[in-house]
Amino acid sequence: MRTADNVVELEGVSKSFPSGFWRRRVRVLIDISFSVRRNEIVGFLGPNGAGKTTTIKILNGLATADAGRISIFGEPIGGRRDHRRRIGYMPEQPYFYEYLTGDEFLALCGRLTGMNGREIRRKSREMLERVGLSGAEGKSIRKYSKGMMQRLGLAQALLHDPELVILDEPMSGLDPMGRMEVRSLIHGLKKLGKTVFFSSHIIADVEALCDRVVMIDRGRKVAEGAVEELVGGEVQYVEVVFSPLTDRMVTTAQSIPADLGSVQGDTLVLRAKDHAEADLWVRKMKEAGIPLSSLQPMKRRLEDIYVERLGSRDGTVAGGNE
Repeated sequence: MRTADNVVELEGVSKSFPSGFWRRRVRVLIDISFSVRRNEIVGFLGPNGAGKTTTIKILNGLATADAGRISIFGEPIGGRRDHRRRIGYMPEQPYFYEYLTGDEFLALCGRLTGMNGREIRRKSREMLERVGLSGAEGKSIRKYSKGMMQRLGLAQALLHDPELVILDEPMSGLDPMGRMEVRSLIHGLKKLGKTVFFSSHIIADVEALCDRVVMIDRGRKVAEGAVEELVGGEVQYVEVVFSPLTDRMVTTAQSIPADLGSVQGDTLVLRAKDHAEADLWVRKMKEAGIPLSSLQPMKRRLEDIYVERLGSRDGTVAGGNE
C-alpha cells in the first residue's frame, strides 16, 4: 500500500535464478509485497533459503527483480543516485580487506559515501565505541574474531548516519552479551528517528525489537503485521507450579490427570485452561499442604506464530499456495 510514510515499498516482486546443468529457472521470490514505514523497526523472518537475502540485495540494488515494483523514499529503486547515501547496509557475510585496520576500513567506507576526513575521524571513533570495538581500531582485521568482524560491519553501516538501515542477520556470530548490545543499538536508532529493516533467525530478538514482522517461506510472504496483532493478547493457558514436594506430596500430585499436569522431580507443573481453573487447583493443593511456587498466565509468542506459518515442510507453504 502506497503512503507518504512508507520508506520502503515492494509490490508483486518476483525473482528467479538459473540452476543446475540445464540452467532451469528456479523461482526464489514469488509475488512479494510489503512496506516499511518511517521510524519503525521491521523484522524479516524465514528459514534458510526462504529468499530473505535475495530480497535485501534487491533493495540495495545488488540484484534486480524479474517483476514487480520497488521504491525507496518514494522513488523507484535506482532512480536517484543519492539514495545509497541515505541507506546503511550490512550484508549477512560482510567482506573485509583483512590487511587494513578497523580505522582504515572505516576511513575507506566513509570516503565511498562522500564524507570528509574530519567527519570520518569523528564518526569512526563514535561508531567503534558504540559497537564495542574501542581499543581494536589499530588492529589488523585479519586478527579480528567473527564477532568483532560482525561489529565492524555494523559500524560501517551506521558510519554515514543513514536514514534507512538494512541489516542482514546482524546478530550472527555474537555471544549473548553482544546480541544484547546490538539490540540496544537498534533501539537507539529508532529513538534517533531512523528506520530499520533487518533479517534474523533469532525469533526472540525480533519479538523484543520489532514494531512489525514480515515472514516469508520458499519465496512467498506468509505473514505480515504488528507483533502484538500477530501474537494476540489472549491468555492461552495458566501455568501453575508447586514446589518443593515431599515424598507424600509427590504421591498426591501423581493422582492429577496427565493431561492437566505432571510431576518433574520435586515439582508439580499444571496447565490450567483459565484463571478460574488455576484458582481451583491452588485451593486444592493448599488444602493438601502442597506449596505454591508460581502462577503465570501464558500468552502466545512470536515463535508459536512462526511454527504455525512455517512449520509445514511437506511441500506446501503454510499460509500460501504453490
